[in-house]
Amino acid sequence: MAQLLDPQTVDNELAALHGWSRDGDTLVRSWQVKGFSGAMQLANVVAYVANQRNHHPDIAVHDYNRVTVTSTTHDAGGITRERPAPRRGRELRARGR
Repeated sequence: MAQLLDPQTVDNELAALHGWSRDGDTLVRSWQVKGFSGAMQLANVVAYVANQRNHHPDIAVHDYNRVTVTSTTHDAGGITRERPAPRRGRELRARGR
């Protein structure tokens, strides 16, 4: 099982990732796009990419043109770190089921 990150480590890592925040044991990111169709397209792209990586975040389309992704590593009970990311050398992984 992956090792949980402490809240301070998560906050430090998130400081360099535009738009992401921590809400307890979850990572959250919201976008506002042009119209409902754009929101649905974004939600589908996020779902496709997440599924390819075996991640399964909660994806909400709301308020007509907004998409919010909420994710946690359910089997670990919080936020973990895994595999290299192009920008930072490591990415926070919050894999849902």
